[in-house]
Amino acid sequence: MDSEHQHQPDIDPELDAGSPGVSEHASDEENVFSLSAQKLDSNTVKTTQNRIRKPKKNHSPATIEPSLLQNDEQEGEQTSFEDPQARRRRLLEEKMDLAMKSKSTRRKRADEDDLERMQDDRIDELKDQMIKAANMDVEKNSQGQIATEKLKLLPEVSSVLSKADLAISILDNNLLEAVRLWLEPLPDASMPAYQIQKELIHALTTLPIKTDHLIASGIGKVLVFYQRSKRTEPLLKQLVDRLIGDWTRPILNKSDSYKDRTIQFHEYNSAKFANKLPSSRARAKEPKTLYEQSAERRKRAAIPSARTSAYKIAPKVDPNLIRRQKGGTDERFRRLNQKLTSMNLKKKSSKKGGPSIEGKNLAM
Repeated sequence: MDSEHQHQPDIDPELDAGSPGVSEHASDEENVFSLSAQKLDSNTVKTTQNRIRKPKKNHSPATIEPSLLQNDEQEGEQTSFEDPQARRRRLLEEKMDLAMKSKSTRRKRADEDDLERMQDDRIDELKDQMIKAANMDVEKNSQGQIATEKLKLLPEVSSVLSKADLAISILDNNLLEAVRLWLEPLPDASMPAYQIQKELIHALTTLPIKTDHLIASGIGKVLVFYQRSKRTEPLLKQLVDRLIGDWTRPILNKSDSYKDRTIQFHEYNSAKFANKLPSSRARAKEPKTLYEQSAERRKRAAIPSARTSAYKIAPKVDPNLIRRQKGGTDERFRRLNQKLTSMNLKKKSSKKGGPSIEGKNLAM
């Protein structure tokens, strides 16, 4: 009897409220149903407690911090004992926070797109202004008037080209086409103003220009003209040479290292060029500078100016010849030094063998 009492399940007081016993006023099916419901309730409570308090299987106990376990337990207890209305309110607030974050991200991307669009519009507007100014200068020059439209717009163009954050927009919107129009000679074969040449060529050295940009703009042809022209300033010609070298090197698959450079050598005959001086006819073919022309009118001599010259062929050097020449100079130097030493010795010996102050060794 005692053992049966111990194993007998507890009966819900609500079921037992109106009758003294379950077996007296309830059927057998109702008793079985109530007992199974009580077992299910006890199992769900145990599973929820295990789910709240036990860590996940993929985490070892050594890697889980106690603070995290406490937080998980608190959150589990909060979700288990939380009011349904409060839980719905909390979920609604979390959804609103996520919506606000996504909205701020979309706004940031929209702001970046608006900034790029503004930059593109600015570059397009400047390009139209530059083309219009170049066309007006061409018309004025053909009519014999002074062309100053490009000079008026030059400060704004220089400020835009000098900004590093606009470099990609400048190249993508093909502003180099307008730069090419500004650098082209005028109808009377005169070059643009020196300030325009200087500002634009210096700006080209700072832009990351690729082969596609050169093809689309055609600015390489204008710079080749500046490279071959004799009216280009020496400093600008050096910049143009460097730009053309940097642009053509990837096309020709050449390295910018001096070690990889191939140099053409040729025999040098000094006797052939010993007495070969430029004749007056050949010198007359070369165009004279303004300084030389003014000196010729005043019948004065002009100071020769330095000219840039690029050599493509290097003379061959014979090491044996250099060694022989060096040996000959060493021999001459040794003989000269020996002669000077002997002369000094003779002077010293003559001073010692001469008469003294007292008149000794005086030849009578």
